[in-house]
Amino acid sequence: MWWKLCFLISLLGFSQLTLAESCNLGKVDSLHGSATVERAGRIVDVNEGIVICKGDIYRTDKTSVLQLAFRDVSRITVGKDSVFVVTEYEMYKDKPNVALFELIKGAFRAVTGTMTHGSHRYEVKTALATIGVRGTDFWGGYGLTENGLDVVMLSGKGVYVTNTQGEMVELGANGLGTTVLPATAPSTPKIWKDEKVAKAVATITP
Repeated sequence: MWWKLCFLISLLGFSQLTLAESCNLGKVDSLHGSATVERAGRIVDVNEGIVICKGDIYRTDKTSVLQLAFRDVSRITVGKDSVFVVTEYEMYKDKPNVALFELIKGAFRAVTGTMTHGSHRYEVKTALATIGVRGTDFWGGYGLTENGLDVVMLSGKGVYVTNTQGEMVELGANGLGTTVLPATAPSTPKIWKDEKVAKAVATITP
């Protein structure tokens, strides 16, 4: 009997260690309004200071904005009426760092940190395209173009946008953006007008 007890204790310890590692990604840095996070099948209210876990699904309402602060000092702002998933986040010493996210609804803004200083894969998946990051401050989201996804680079080293409908497009200058419509390749990048940039920023501003 004693060996069964030891086994259960060791299994519990391993589970707690695994949970701790998967929740050592960062914390919710700020919250304006109310939001929820779905974690391990449970939905709970978000509060400032709670840890970020791999697999978290964050949901904001129509007036709420929250900011995720990761341990590499990167920041992701989840905009109003949005659903955003933290799929994977790992920093390595001997292979490329990985940060994978998914935007299901709404908009976000990301400012990358030290994770992108070396070899890395930093991507945000959406229903229409995948947004990849070299190391930058960028915005992506729905709502500016009917049925479309818009992406703009605000500053930094560059952003790429790709899907199964066409070639990858590169956003290599501040203010350069692209639009992706259903079953369509990303549009040729062009500099956004100030009004469009302002509308994008408004979606992630309290």
